[in-house]
Amino acid sequence: MISDVGRVPVGSNSLLHVTLLGGFRLERGDVTQAVAGRQPVCDWPRRSAKTLTKLLAAHPGHALHREQIIDVLWPDVDAESALNSFGKALHAARRVLEPSLQRRHDSAYLRLADSMLVLNAERVVVDADVFEKLAERAIRSSEIMTYQAALGAYSGELLPEDRYETWCADRRSALVELHLRLLVGLAEVYERRGACNEAADRLRQVLKQDPAREAVHRQLMRLYARMGTSDQALRQFHICEQVLRRELDLAPQAETISLYNAIHANLLAGHPSAALTPVRSSAGNKCSRKCASCSRDRAIRELAWS
Repeated sequence: MISDVGRVPVGSNSLLHVTLLGGFRLERGDVTQAVAGRQPVCDWPRRSAKTLTKLLAAHPGHALHREQIIDVLWPDVDAESALNSFGKALHAARRVLEPSLQRRHDSAYLRLADSMLVLNAERVVVDADVFEKLAERAIRSSEIMTYQAALGAYSGELLPEDRYETWCADRRSALVELHLRLLVGLAEVYERRGACNEAADRLRQVLKQDPAREAVHRQLMRLYARMGTSDQALRQFHICEQVLRRELDLAPQAETISLYNAIHANLLAGHPSAALTPVRSSAGNKCSRKCASCSRDRAIRELAWS
């Protein structure tokens, strides 16, 4: 049985800084050390050791049972061989993270107890965790500065080099969704403060990443109408229509068509207060689509009008 014994050497201030957003990177540095002074960790003698470290860092709780890890990394290997491979990968990972770790001493970063392998959150800083905390703060505060800080912490999708690995897919999707939610939220803050151009920029960023978000197309249409540029609002409808047909083989929702018709009839142009009021479709015309994009669209619509 693989287990930890001994004690962690006292007095060490060394932290590990794990980057997952935009690509995997690992750096070692003291608590008070600036980013530029951190030491990159690049030498991975075993690929499985690197993947093991990624797996723990990407998991929200940074703790996994040994059997869970084996199922991910060695799914088709017999139990004895898989356990042996796990032990070798763990040993290699510890040696990479702590080259001076003495034999039979606990790792400051990777702890194994009762078959649970844990990445020590007191000694390891993961950029995805930092982003999530900043995002929560921004959403609570609704302040431009906090939104900007959170968005600045998102440096790209999680582990793009492992895009087709299922073990990090859920976390990646959740972080992408959170990033887009921040952009929509910041757009709303800008709009409430009358900074319509800045608001439109953020909504266009959302559509650049996910062109089929129909609620965001509507939000941008209303914003253009508020700015007195109804022609742009109408063009946005046609862009939305084309994207939905091309990507989902669907027509726009009744709510989007109603908004288009209202703008086309100049009902909203020059009346900012009316432009901010969502045009609701009648009960008989509610969307009945069950696709993932539609569900996601409804979630953003609720955020936009909360």
